[in-house]
Amino acid sequence: MSAEPAPAVSLSAKAKPEIPDSSGSVMESLSATSPNASAERSPLLPGLTHAPRLAMTTEGARSLLHAWENTDHGGTPRKAAAAADFYLPFLPEIDRNSTPYVALWEKGGVPDGILIGRLGNRRPLVRIGKWQFPMPRLRTLNITEGGLEARSSETAERQAEYLRRLLADGDLDCISVFRIPGDTEIGGILASGLRSPGDGNPETIGRWFTELNDRNGRPIVSYSSKALRNFRRKDRKLVSAFDGAVDVIELRGPGQINGFISTAAKICAASYQQCIGVGIQDNGWWNRMLGIHAENGNLRCYLLEAGGEPIAYLAGPVVGGTFTMMATSFLPKFRTLAPGCYLLRRVIERLQLEGVRWIDYGVGDYRYKKLHGTWRRDVATLNLYAPSPIGKAAQFLDTIVKRLNRALYRTLEHRGWLERIRHQRRQLGQRRKSS
Repeated sequence: MSAEPAPAVSLSAKAKPEIPDSSGSVMESLSATSPNASAERSPLLPGLTHAPRLAMTTEGARSLLHAWENTDHGGTPRKAAAAADFYLPFLPEIDRNSTPYVALWEKGGVPDGILIGRLGNRRPLVRIGKWQFPMPRLRTLNITEGGLEARSSETAERQAEYLRRLLADGDLDCISVFRIPGDTEIGGILASGLRSPGDGNPETIGRWFTELNDRNGRPIVSYSSKALRNFRRKDRKLVSAFDGAVDVIELRGPGQINGFISTAAKICAASYQQCIGVGIQDNGWWNRMLGIHAENGNLRCYLLEAGGEPIAYLAGPVVGGTFTMMATSFLPKFRTLAPGCYLLRRVIERLQLEGVRWIDYGVGDYRYKKLHGTWRRDVATLNLYAPSPIGKAAQFLDTIVKRLNRALYRTLEHRGWLERIRHQRRQLGQRRKSS
């Protein structure tokens, strides 16, 4: 089992708040708004029909996000990264100079669509293979993962028109949308091209889920009898190898975070994941991220101890009935016993008993996800550029780089080199750890 890759750098209230009248541009409002202010601002695009309620302050954004989160979403998987009680406290860790940007569409007085992002000036990096190159500095609206949703096709069309107007207004150079599902109403519009076919140069990747319980809370049996027998055989093999001295320890509280991170980081450091920059690290980023989820009461951290030694870990939050797996890894010396999959199956059992609806394994078609996942959906990251000179220059660079990367990937895959490179990278990582 491999850990989730870290997201690559990519251009990539229940009470209804009062919204005072305002005028001016998006970036003017950005410069004039204090991140700690609580005032709401009205939409800043004159003539726009069915304008959303807009917040560019922490308190205003929290109010709109809570209104959205209290809406019935039909049991669909929720994104922990877009939850108000995580996104807003963690925003300074992403970019201290950015400002929250949350827009809420309503239909019949009920929340019907959301946009969750941040405004900022940034100079993103583009990659060709392992080489990185800076892009021009861009005035960007970054829409987070799970941050663009609509409950109806009508609202999805309004969201699309809103994005078009933002780009045409001249105050933004780029709108970056991170991992939007292509099977949603707004995702389908963006995948087809917001303004023209291919607009945004979307990069698509698979995301895996397991449905644990149905909407009525009844457990779902996802595996065949043959698969279950195979799982039990593998589980007995691991337990037998340690003479039954196997235990899964669950940690949730803020006071348990430091100890868990220290242990998980040591497991990660012994595996090849460390060499490719994924998995839990003992640093401020992971401490803050897990700490926020723990303070919210959402964190679930698991350690697999065998023979008195921690040999695998798995961590993530439960938000809105969805457990999002943030990171997992195991000690490679026990690879033949598949401790990562053993731990995952115990976590699945516990979460199912807890009444959790979904497990979100994250992106990538890893073997363990195919083995345990029951639903795969495509998600896309895309970058929409304004028709300004700097926007056109950035779009040209982005298009060229993505075409080169896709051609390189196809060539490596066609010649069978891609899997060989992955295998050699794992071996290199293990040699470095043993030397």
